[in-house]
Amino acid sequence: MRTRLRALDARLLWVLLALMALGTLTLYSAGRHTPQAGIWLKQGIWNLLGLSLMTLLASVDPRRILRFSFPLYLLGLVALAAVLVAGKRIGGATRWFVFAGQTFQPSELMKWVTLLYVSTRLGTRSAESVNRWELLGIAGLVAFPMLLVLKQPDLGMALSFLPILLLIPLVKGLQWRWVFLLAVAVSVGGVFGWRHVLKPYQKQRVMIFLDPSRDLQGKGYQVNQSRIAIGAGGLIGKGFTSGSQTQLNFLPVKTTDFAFSVYAEEHGFLGVILALGLFGLLLSRLLDAAAQARTSAEAYFCAGAAAIFGMHVMVNVGMVAGALPNKGMVLPFFSAGGSSTLSFFLALGLVMGVLHRSKVK
Repeated sequence: MRTRLRALDARLLWVLLALMALGTLTLYSAGRHTPQAGIWLKQGIWNLLGLSLMTLLASVDPRRILRFSFPLYLLGLVALAAVLVAGKRIGGATRWFVFAGQTFQPSELMKWVTLLYVSTRLGTRSAESVNRWELLGIAGLVAFPMLLVLKQPDLGMALSFLPILLLIPLVKGLQWRWVFLLAVAVSVGGVFGWRHVLKPYQKQRVMIFLDPSRDLQGKGYQVNQSRIAIGAGGLIGKGFTSGSQTQLNFLPVKTTDFAFSVYAEEHGFLGVILALGLFGLLLSRLLDAAAQARTSAEAYFCAGAAAIFGMHVMVNVGMVAGALPNKGMVLPFFSAGGSSTLSFFLALGLVMGVLHRSKVK
């Protein structure tokens, strides 16, 4: 056990513990006076399970895990296809398997498995030997699970696969032509998605974002109440469990998508700076792991992990503040959810393994 604990990176661990503490307290406050009063305890159990899995994974040589990336990728595709057929339908979407009364969302884990396999593929070849067809194949590896996730439908989760594509210009070097081609591909994909992929309600979310006053009592209600809660927090916040928007249940889905709105109302601008600073330290340590990695595949995974975590933070915080459309993307360690929590910890366990191996002679 001591050997496994020594594999943990102290700088990354204390940031995680701080974020977990803030997130658990936020969920406790958000669940009060609602049927979800015990959500904080349930999330605490998921956090402890995630920490245990992270500790086990940190002591494993990352190269052993990378060897299984292809079968894991195939298994993930099968799970995404199976959930469309045999999954539980909740709120108009089919995203979950049910085991012993607990739900499991395979797409949460699949984005990390996709990153693992793409990192392995790119890491086995030098940048000079990776041709345009290879890069097109890598893009296909990312696009295939994205399309399956869109069928559920889950636009926010599908978008969380996009940071993996950043590995392509990383491998080829940050040349303007690669950045330009990636931007063109995203733009063309965006136009195609708007016309042929997005559902009417998803388009409506974008229109509400462009004009928040369009439907304040309907589709724009969530973001409008979130902005009121954040504004009410002021400089130092209203205090723990004292936010009026939260405690009077004006704030919707406050244990998942809008958990950060609860935190902002209670802790104000200074509390928001603290939380974002902790996320910044988390991303910085992930990039340190990429720089210290002994193999290219390990470096690509750590860099991709930083991109995925960064996107989750940027999109969720931007969404609750009304700066981005409501896409339903969770905030790590704040939003309740077993599948997302375990997937984040498993990814961090692999990063910890990279950091540990970089220090071993």
